[in-house]
Amino acid sequence: MVIKKLFPIVLCIAMLTVAILFADSFIAPLMFHSRIERLGETNLPSIRVESGGIIYCRMKADDFSFPLPPASHATNLTVTGSFDTVDGSLEARFNGHNQLTADEYQDSLATRLPPGARITADHIPGGLLIKFHYLGGK
Repeated sequence: MVIKKLFPIVLCIAMLTVAILFADSFIAPLMFHSRIERLGETNLPSIRVESGGIIYCRMKADDFSFPLPPASHATNLTVTGSFDTVDGSLEARFNGHNQLTADEYQDSLATRLPPGARITADHIPGGLLIKFHYLGGK
């Protein structure tokens, strides 16, 4: 008897959850140019270094990430942009003598970047100057 009463409630909760996730992922970025949970966030776009040397950029409507060169750490991170666009730069400083060249790093990213992303790298003393651009929804 209890199962007969609980089943419709659980089913409705599950369907409502799916509808909210769909609205947040597909409808909100189109209508509000933002994900629902990010409407109240300030200081976006933002940039941070995640574990494993991944650069993560958070925007109101999208996210963008890419790896740093191996055996490097990021300094002087800067980012500007809007709802689904980000432009930024950082310095990848190498920890040892095994350094990638700018061309090797760009080549390593060539097939790993999402549509709308562009990364360039230039040699600087002790590392690389990495500039990036991402336009979401491309």
